[in-house]
Formats: sequence, structure tokens, C-alpha cells
Amino acid sequence: MKFTRNIIIWALILGYLIAASGFISEKQAGQLVNSLDIKILDAEQSHFIDENDVREMLYGSRIPMLGEKGNMIKLKHIEEKLRQEQIIRTAEVYITEPGILHIDVRQREPFVRIFNSRGQSYYFDREGNIIPFSHSFSPFVLVVNGHITEPFKIGQVKNIWNFDHDSLSLRQRCIYDLFRLTSFIDQDDFWRSQIEQVFVSPSGEFELIPRVGSHIIEFGRAEDVAEKFYKLRLLYIEGFNRLGWNQYSRINLKYNNQVVCIKN
Repeated sequence: MKFTRNIIIWALILGYLIAASGFISEKQAGQLVNSLDIKILDAEQSHFIDENDVREMLYGSRIPMLGEKGNMIKLKHIEEKLRQEQIIRTAEVYITEPGILHIDVRQREPFVRIFNSRGQSYYFDREGNIIPFSHSFSPFVLVVNGHITEPFKIGQVKNIWNFDHDSLSLRQRCIYDLFRLTSFIDQDDFWRSQIEQVFVSPSGEFELIPRVGSHIIEFGRAEDVAEKFYKLRLLYIEGFNRLGWNQYSRINLKYNNQVVCIKN
């Protein structure tokens, strides 16, 4: 009997909550929207956009909002419009009393900055989305520069993996090799702290600039990446920790089963 009574009580509570939520939704649907509440939820971590930028995105799309009834505002449409902006990762739009339209936004998080051979600068997030350069915010991330030419036009491609790259030549695949190499660096705490720059040579090979030590690392192409970093880590642990970090000017990782060091 006690078990049955508990089921009935919970059923009544659930029914009340459903009815109450329906009443609130119906009330919200009929009221006029008279103000916007825009929040950048990750504003403390990234400053690519602010509330005014979001307002301009919405007004530029000519989406009716203020002065409209709640049931006339297409919340999902607003969310979709905001997600089309390259810098926006998530957008949630909803209405509360008394007629407040809430817009909660999260930005994409860059992990590497690219300077290509045409003088363009942009960022990648960890999914391969292209984040436009911002004059108002410069995050502290890994930097890549040198002879970089994308096989697509920046601004027309939002994610590098949406571009057909399977048939590209070795030289044209440079940006994809760069993404794989920098992703490996980013996923390892030690290398993320130690490697501060990647340079692409005219031949399409990579050179790494470390934060500690006066040497340049000749990495070669993005092949056997894990093995090359393993050899470099052994050199650091077994060699540099004993001999010092400023004994060599160049470290070559391009050869199999060996590391070639050139002294200063």
C-alpha cells in the first residue's frame, strides 16, 4: 500500500509540473518581448566577441525580436543564425518573464595561430574550424608561420575537413599536416609548454622553435610524429639534463633511429 501511495503522489507532482510548465509557456508566448539579455558564457577565457558584437550579428540578419510577441519569435532560427558565425560554438535562445529574450553564447576555443604566405592570419580550434583573426583579442597559443598556402580561400571554408583534400599534392596538403602536428603538440602537456613556434620551410618541411634552449628542431615532414617526439624527449632527459640546454644550435629528427645534433 505504501509503495502504491508513493507512486500516486509522484504522479500527481509530475502532472502538476507539466501543467504548470505548459501554463508558463503559454503565458510567455503571448507576452511582448521588450528586452535582450545577452551573455558570453566563456567571456573570462576568450574575448573574441562581446555583447555588442552579438547584437550586430542579429540586427544584421534583420531578425525581428523587440516588440514582438514571444510566439512570433523563432528561437531556433536565431540559434541557427548565430551558429553560422565562425567564432560562435554554441548558442541557446529562450524567453522568460517579464518579456526577456535570453541569448547565451559560447565561443570557439583556438589552440594555434596561422600566418600564411599571403600575409593572412587566423586560428584553428581543435575540430579544424577556422577562427577569424581579431584585432581586439590575441590569445596565447602556438604560432605557425612560413611558406603556407592553403588549397582553399580563407573565408569561404569554415572547417578544413569539409574541403576535399584526398587528391591534393604533397605540397598542397601542408595545412593538414600542420593541423595534425600542432594537434599532437597541443595534446601533450610537456610539448604544449615547450614548443612555441612552428616554421614551414620552402620545401614544406617543419622546424620547431622551443621555449627552453637555444636550438632549432629540424622535424622534417609530419611523418612518424610520435616517434620523433619520443626521440626528442629522450634526448632532453638523458642528454640535455646532464649537458645543459644550450650546447647545440640544431637538432635533426629526420633520420630513422637516430638524432643528429649540431653544436653551437
